[in-house]
Amino acid sequence: MSDEDDSEKTEDPSPERRRKAREDGNLARSKDAGSIAATVSVLLLLATAGPIGYSHYRVFAENCFQAIGSPQGLSLESALTGLLPILLTLMLPVGLAAALGGIVMGTAETGLYVNWSLIEPKWNRLDPMSRLPKLFAPGPAMAMTLLTLLRVGVVFWVTYDIIESESTTLAKLPRMPLEQGTLVALKILGRIAFWATGTLALMSALDYGYSFWKREKSLKMSRQELKDEMHQQEGDPRVKGRQRQRAREMLKRNIVQEVKGADVVVANPTHVAVALRYRPDEGAPLVVAKGLDEIAQYIKQVARDHDVPVVESVQLARALHAQVKVGRRIPLEYFQTVAELLAYVYRLKRRGLRA
Repeated sequence: MSDEDDSEKTEDPSPERRRKAREDGNLARSKDAGSIAATVSVLLLLATAGPIGYSHYRVFAENCFQAIGSPQGLSLESALTGLLPILLTLMLPVGLAAALGGIVMGTAETGLYVNWSLIEPKWNRLDPMSRLPKLFAPGPAMAMTLLTLLRVGVVFWVTYDIIESESTTLAKLPRMPLEQGTLVALKILGRIAFWATGTLALMSALDYGYSFWKREKSLKMSRQELKDEMHQQEGDPRVKGRQRQRAREMLKRNIVQEVKGADVVVANPTHVAVALRYRPDEGAPLVVAKGLDEIAQYIKQVARDHDVPVVESVQLARALHAQVKVGRRIPLEYFQTVAELLAYVYRLKRRGLRA
């Protein structure tokens, strides 16, 4: 794509373009975020539950050494019987923690979204010729190499710095008792793992920021693309369906507010409902809401929920719905009929009855 084409893409991406990009798997993500999150989860587990695992392993090791020194020796069956529970105790929580950390990070990056089409086999990916341009592209290859070297350099620097600071302690390890030396070595290894992982996590966050910026830039649209997309969506049944659904939701929210303040709802048994409001200072009664079928049923339900009388009058309901727009006053020829209806409703209210 030419620089001229890129300069024309100055508009923010439309929701439809974002949706398609998401379906195609075009999401902002860091390549190492999942593995780093898994590592952090394992380190947290070891920091909290490590002593429990260590005590189990110590008991197993003591039993093994005692059995070796005994006249009967250590049979394979007894070794496996003691080893399997230890392995389950140590390895299963570690595996679950790593899996949970990776899942949580993946969800944080992409949200709760599952696209099964991405796991379908795509045979064109097996074509080696399509990969050759990427393999020999100097820009991306150089950037990937430098990033890998930077990660290795960071881990090496952190490890070297900690080992140098603990050189005196490490020199004393051969003279320490086995248990004390093991705990000291684990403590130093924990420091190395913590700082190396933390530094890699910072680099991963920067990588995610760059990926997010690059994705947003790639999704930018020109004004012509926005116009073309609008024209395409005008004939798209899914878009029309979503627009109708949003329109119904907005209409229902408005209906609730208007029907709550109405004096009466005129309806036929199932298909038509018209909500009327009368205030002496407003003049003639006002149509505040009306609807057919599903909307009519919704108007009547809202009226019942808010103690607004619902009166069945087939001819009046149909006439008002056909001739009067929402927000307009009723025509002169219906004044008497509506006045009698309102008088009837007011009489019922005074008696504490419902229509």
